[in-house]
Amino acid sequence: MTSMQGEKTKRLHHWDFSRALYLVLGIPFHAAVIYSLNHEWSVSSPDKSQVLTWFAEFLHTFRMPGFFLLAGLFSMMLLDRQGALAWLKTRLFRLGLPLLFATLLIVPFQISVQQVALAVNGTVPASDLPGLIGAQLSRFGEPWIAHLWFLWVLIAYCIGLAILQALSRGTLRARLEAFVDWVADNRILSLAAFAAICALAAHVQSIVVAASPYYGNAVINYNLYVTYFGFGALVYSSRTLNDLLLRPGPAAAVAGVALVTLSQIPHTDLLMHTLKVIAAIFGALLIVGFISSLAHRHFGQSNARVRKLVDASFTIYLFHHPVIYVLGTLFLLVDLPPVVEFAVIAVSAGFMSYAIHLAVSRSAIATLMFNGVRMKRQPSRTPPSVAVPGETLARTSAFRG
Repeated sequence: MTSMQGEKTKRLHHWDFSRALYLVLGIPFHAAVIYSLNHEWSVSSPDKSQVLTWFAEFLHTFRMPGFFLLAGLFSMMLLDRQGALAWLKTRLFRLGLPLLFATLLIVPFQISVQQVALAVNGTVPASDLPGLIGAQLSRFGEPWIAHLWFLWVLIAYCIGLAILQALSRGTLRARLEAFVDWVADNRILSLAAFAAICALAAHVQSIVVAASPYYGNAVINYNLYVTYFGFGALVYSSRTLNDLLLRPGPAAAVAGVALVTLSQIPHTDLLMHTLKVIAAIFGALLIVGFISSLAHRHFGQSNARVRKLVDASFTIYLFHHPVIYVLGTLFLLVDLPPVVEFAVIAVSAGFMSYAIHLAVSRSAIATLMFNGVRMKRQPSRTPPSVAVPGETLARTSAFRG
């Protein structure tokens, strides 16, 4: 047995921890982007920091690749167990419901705070705020997608994976495993094909971005993670690939950092652009592999604190964004070094987002709205010798089946 099917009855604690980590890293990432020299974020400080610019860029190179890789792994695992139609129905419910309520309840608040931030930093007159807020709320655009983009993308990837499973008549895992074996037997040909695909992707990216810099970049950014999602499905399907992902050590991590740093260098021609794409992919995989190996070594067993982090991570991700909007806007009123402001915002947003998670977790309705999870009743107190089947508190991550 070469796939991970032998672990069907075991909870993959290290993968749970890694996935939660990538979600929670959204807090320092978005706090740092406020002070980035390369991005004008929704709430942007006039005081910039080269250190925080590099920090945000570095997190971005592996955080979402790691998340989508594990999303692909868990998706393939649950799809393999449940079948295409049953699994897709579950996915659409558990991802679609939080997407709906977060869009209706969180995003309008964010849009309003974003306009307030513009007035605070003097970009627009305060008297124009009501009209600006109304105009933004009545017009669909990027602010309505905001940090929820990953849910839109993940739903699309899940639909595509379910279609592949249906077309393969339930043999997708076996086909993916055979593909990994073929790549292992044809390394040179596979590497050449990979390089050719990267060259084509670099060429297409240049054309799309040239046609529309703003929307072109958005299209590229929303679709590039299919590479990592697909790799995650391969990791589940191949025991060899799974073991390989858990192998990278510190040297591999250093190499990964070097590669993702090189991938940030501006390119001048198609060859350099292609090399940047290859460096970004391999660099991200090396860093993700190193994090996975650490998680496997230190968090491979059940741990109550890690379990709390895993349970809270999705709610934290949904709500940290508006919290950082508010904190970033407030810090426009003071004049502290960017690194100090960043530290206060990141730490405060972490505690406040976790407090929101605790509040949400106390309500079955709120848990359903923002996690897509139905809470079952707490079991009544019964003697240890008496079993009460079916009455357990089911708290499952919104990304599990």
